[in-house]
Amino acid sequence: MTHTFRVWAPLAHRVDVDVRGNRHAMSDDEWGWWGASVVDAGPGDEYWFRIDGGEALPDPRSSFQPSGVHGPSQIVDHSAYAWNDSGWRGFAL
Repeated sequence: MTHTFRVWAPLAHRVDVDVRGNRHAMSDDEWGWWGASVVDAGPGDEYWFRIDGGEALPDPRSSFQPSGVHGPSQIVDHSAYAWNDSGWRGFAL
């Protein structure tokens, strides 16, 4: 499985994603977004971002941070969730 990581860091000179203790360099685009596709990264794996070689930082857009907001982020497979609200039609206006 491959997972694509993205983070917005327009002033950074270098951004890495640390997945399971392995650092992967990210590439930037002209809008300040950095991205990297990491082979063998998938649901349940924890990860951090490192900007310009600094401290490990959680993903500000993370779906799950099992150790709290200062801990690592965790990859979530949203398609694995069995939704049970298909009959809900919302509220009448």
